[in-house]
Amino acid sequence: MGLLTLYAGILLPWLGGTFWLVFADARFNKNSKINRFRQAGYGFFLGHAILFLAIIASNAMTGVVSWPQLMGFLLLFAASGAIAAWFCPKQSAITPLAPKTTPSLLTTTFLACAMVLMTVHLVFIAVEIFTQPLYPWDAWLAWVYRAKTWFLAGGMVEITGSTGWVAATSTSIYTINAWVYPLFASVIPYWAALGLGRWSETLVNLPVLFAGLALGMALYGQCREHGMSVSASLIACYLLFSIPLFGTHLALAGYADIWMAGFTGLGFVAVMRGAILRDNRHGSVYQVVIGFLMIIFSLWVKNEGAVWFLAALAMLILAVCRPRVPILIILAAVIVTLVVFALGLTYIEIPLIGKLGLVDGHLAIPFIGNFKMEVHDVRYVYWDNLVNMGSWNLLWVAVAGSLLLGFGSPGLSSGDNSRRTAVSFVLVFVATQLFIFGFTSQGLWADTYTAINRLPLHFVPALLFTVMIAVHTSFRKNENSQAVRHEDA
Repeated sequence: MGLLTLYAGILLPWLGGTFWLVFADARFNKNSKINRFRQAGYGFFLGHAILFLAIIASNAMTGVVSWPQLMGFLLLFAASGAIAAWFCPKQSAITPLAPKTTPSLLTTTFLACAMVLMTVHLVFIAVEIFTQPLYPWDAWLAWVYRAKTWFLAGGMVEITGSTGWVAATSTSIYTINAWVYPLFASVIPYWAALGLGRWSETLVNLPVLFAGLALGMALYGQCREHGMSVSASLIACYLLFSIPLFGTHLALAGYADIWMAGFTGLGFVAVMRGAILRDNRHGSVYQVVIGFLMIIFSLWVKNEGAVWFLAALAMLILAVCRPRVPILIILAAVIVTLVVFALGLTYIEIPLIGKLGLVDGHLAIPFIGNFKMEVHDVRYVYWDNLVNMGSWNLLWVAVAGSLLLGFGSPGLSSGDNSRRTAVSFVLVFVATQLFIFGFTSQGLWADTYTAINRLPLHFVPALLFTVMIAVHTSFRKNENSQAVRHEDA
């Protein structure tokens, strides 16, 4: 056991996820332009989702997590995926997704600089991961602490709350404050330690480095499949790695939020692509299914995944349905709520799901939790965190500017769905963030400058994709206008 087995434990699920995604593309995503970087990026996260489920199932059925047995499963998973992809009917050759043009010297120099800077970012992140012991922040007290406990105890022992721990008669029960957190962000460093054969305060974070690389690959691939040039897609990757908060979560690692950026952020990108491609039925349904699978799995990463799933549904409805549909849905929800309150009920009990409504002054939402309704003025908190403090670089300026640039005026044919989809995403994103921090007790986490940064991090890939859509749309509008003027002349 050592570095070789550690890398094997990370790369095998990545290969398996990628091969099976190649197979799924060939089988269900017909007549769509395919980019291998998109397949590899999404394949990493889907492969690690399968790894997580395999570890949980193995522990539940046998009571142990056997590294050799799980590696055998992963080898079978990757090999079968490779065979399925190989024998699946081949699509036509992967064609360039934007017209080929000879780049100018200035463009070539700019792109070379972008690649060098991205490499520098990744090198410094890798140096931190290989040399910086786990930083003493929340990950040290929660997710990675749980992984270390499992490794040193020789298995996935029970971790419960302080009350259960005090009342326990067994010495194999442990406790932490965050014992109810989902398991994914603890299982991955635990798996890394099993592959390494020892506990390392640095190397257990190595999967996070690969996760960051996969995020960049997936974003690049989706931009290319959308029709953007290599230059524009590469710029999107550079913007991703240049965000200070994103780099911090990669370099210091341990938190669950970088994994949420993969599952939730890339999931939203896929749902957006599905909404944009709705004229291509196969491609649209395929992207939407992949996107929702990613977002659904984020439930095993952080509890916020349930909120983001509802947000993705709302975004899809806004993007693809006629305007009257969301209006009718809102009116129906308001009418049902008023009728329920008129009958003297403050909540309803949904069988097998839970309570929905106001329970003892708290808003209860199934699978999400109970929140006290209260108003918080978060205007200055947002301004400080998103603009003044520099944690986000110029991301939010880019989001605002690109929306004005790309969607400020009509000009595209009604068949182009990019603008409406991007605006729908921004509206849903803003609404969820303002509701969570402005109108519930979660606003306390905004006042402490913590979750107000971490939650938007989940959407970074989708936010950057929105920026690139806006710029791409603006260029297309200009090209269309120039073509019309040329024909008139």
